[in-house]
Amino acid sequence: MSVAERRVLHILPHPGGGGETYVELLSEMEGYHAERLFLAPSSRPQPALARGVGAATRAAQRCQLIHIHGEVAAALCLPMLAMCPSVVTLHGLHLLRRVAGLRRRLAVLNLRLILRSAGRTICVSRSEHEALLRAVGVQAGRRAVLVPNGVKTNPPARLEERKAIRAELGLEDSEVVALWVGSLDERKGRLTATRAPRQAGVTRLMGADGPLRPLVEAQADKRVRVLAPRRDLRRLFAAADLFILTSSREGLSFALLEALAAGLPAVVTDAPENVEAIGEAGLAAPFGVAAGFADAVMRVAPVRAQLAETARARAEDLFPADRMIHRTRAVYDDVLGERQPRTRPLPTAQ
Repeated sequence: MSVAERRVLHILPHPGGGGETYVELLSEMEGYHAERLFLAPSSRPQPALARGVGAATRAAQRCQLIHIHGEVAAALCLPMLAMCPSVVTLHGLHLLRRVAGLRRRLAVLNLRLILRSAGRTICVSRSEHEALLRAVGVQAGRRAVLVPNGVKTNPPARLEERKAIRAELGLEDSEVVALWVGSLDERKGRLTATRAPRQAGVTRLMGADGPLRPLVEAQADKRVRVLAPRRDLRRLFAAADLFILTSSREGLSFALLEALAAGLPAVVTDAPENVEAIGEAGLAAPFGVAAGFADAVMRVAPVRAQLAETARARAEDLFPADRMIHRTRAVYDDVLGERQPRTRPLPTAQ
């Protein structure tokens, strides 16, 4: 880290998922040095969460800016938001969208407190920004800004590379392959993920891990192949013909954007962010309806070659990583320009 760089502490609820991908991209930002801290070691409920907040409070002492990820983490760190130059990224409003009744009213109140305390609150998609303003009102959301997620693009895989990877995975040249990646939990629509390929007559590759992995492995057959967790998504993209996303809700999925950038048309749930991402480069189907997904896959598969360039161009034009980094840096500059770093220590969580 150079002397001129300013430290940013990224506080995430746990390792894994799109939040880590997001922070990895922002780590390339010039003029800012990114550090990260997880409140808990995994996505499962953790009794040591308060200790995570305490560690975050102590780590914030050496940073000029804190950037908190998600509604829950931001709620736990509200004192830091109020006392430090701060940014929050919501990453899909997952808390708000999974609750109803009194719990939803509390989730809205939480968002209002976050918006009031943070220097800026970032929405990662147009759909999320609109949903936030509907929930809290335009006045309460005046310091919310739209900075869409972005991804890097690579040249398309060569035919020889594609053949080699498919051979390594035991795939025939004639097989139509749909790729699914993510954490295997109920939100990701595991039943649709296993049933739709059989109904559509395509092979499904699943690069995944999570609490429901044993159940999915038990349902796997020659049409559904569950791979060990792996980081070489570019190779899986090269082997696949289309991408499938079966989750009930998303922020603006990095895996989906990366698939589009690799030239894979997509079949996704009709969550607003998914529809916003794919445009004309795929089809949307209702969550949990395997027959609807199978039908969409059968409609996309025959025209996948024609849709490949549409998918790639959409990622390059609308969701480039450089634009996301540039706009986020402008947010950081604005926040620090409005409010200098604290001059007294933060209160330490007990």
